[in-house]
Amino acid sequence: MKNLNILSKIILLFCFLSSCIQLVNAQKLSESAKVSVITVDPGKELNDVFGHSLLWIYDPANGVDRAYNWGVYDFSTPNFYWRFIQGTLPYKMEYRPIGDYIAYYQYMKRGMNEQVLDMALAQKQRILDELDKTYNDPAKRTYQYKFFTDNCATRVREAIVVACTDSVHFANLQTMSDTTFRQWMNKSLYTGDMRWPAVAMNIALGSEADERTTQFEANYIPANLHRSLGAAKRMTHGVLRYLVDTEAPLYALAKEEVKPMPFFLQPAFFFLMVLLFTCWKTYDHWKRRQKGYNLDKILFSIAGFIGWILVFLWFGTNHGVTENNKNILWALPFHLPLIFRLREKNGESWYVYYFVVTGVASALALVFVAPYMIELVLIVLTLLVRSMYHVGFEREHRLTMNKFRKVIKGRKMQVINYDNEE
Repeated sequence: MKNLNILSKIILLFCFLSSCIQLVNAQKLSESAKVSVITVDPGKELNDVFGHSLLWIYDPANGVDRAYNWGVYDFSTPNFYWRFIQGTLPYKMEYRPIGDYIAYYQYMKRGMNEQVLDMALAQKQRILDELDKTYNDPAKRTYQYKFFTDNCATRVREAIVVACTDSVHFANLQTMSDTTFRQWMNKSLYTGDMRWPAVAMNIALGSEADERTTQFEANYIPANLHRSLGAAKRMTHGVLRYLVDTEAPLYALAKEEVKPMPFFLQPAFFFLMVLLFTCWKTYDHWKRRQKGYNLDKILFSIAGFIGWILVFLWFGTNHGVTENNKNILWALPFHLPLIFRLREKNGESWYVYYFVVTGVASALALVFVAPYMIELVLIVLTLLVRSMYHVGFEREHRLTMNKFRKVIKGRKMQVINYDNEE
């Protein structure tokens, strides 16, 4: 019994000390504290083309200088590249003094714009406390990155909404409504002159990318979050006030204009040349009464290879945006290796059905991919031209061969004996 009393006293003492430690660690903000959203300009690399968002809490009176960043991942993670491809690589939050980020982004020649939020002290304290809870919990510090719904910008937005509860009102901006996730993505890619990556990303994305976004959802782009916060208002004591108190760049930086890629190096020009070459070659095959399967083996094997990649992204990854991909209609996986079974001579009857299916699927794909980008339209048209040519050619060839067989079968062959001739 005595031992139990001693044990209970030890437990009580441990709980008391833990609460004391938590009180000491709980950082209290002063009236001079400020909470700012830092929007980083897009960079020249693909992973930087969408920009970046930070949440900065600064209180010189209490020595607080924390710029929270949700775009961090650890290269030492086991199976890093494979998990990155699968979409299971954990991202995490961290904070550093704002000077570290200023030095880095100045070196990278990317501007940083600060929006100081007009928040009550209790709201500033709440946002710091919530961020501390998240940071001190390893299970919450890491998260599953989702391109459209959970990234560095949406995490900043959610932190502000949690701190201000229902007092924040996002103004309705006409230029930020009735647009899809894909269209916002393409706008950023085209602004950064990322034409080839835009083709690859539009092929890889599924139907979720074509959902209409609300202004709130469009904030997955840091520049959109910046605009939304600039027009947002906060209700305080029955009065609406702008959420952003002041806005200014953190440092002067001369913006470099992005030099557009020459047109002859752009994917639109390349795929247009492929389409024109295919049309010319198809006409040449028609004049020569040739099938031209060698050209088809190149075109359809590439399409089939892309199709298998789409299958993997659809069923083998967890990106959340690669399911239900309509591009698989033109990138049919069975093209590879089925296209290599076609022979110039002694064609089989299933050839025509193969190209009928391919042609119908390509025609349907043309309807779905037309709103995406002109490059995909050119790709589908190339496959459609070859499919329709073979549908007509194979049918005509089969009818001709059947007619020839009937004529040969019904004809009586005469045997001439030259030995009896004088």
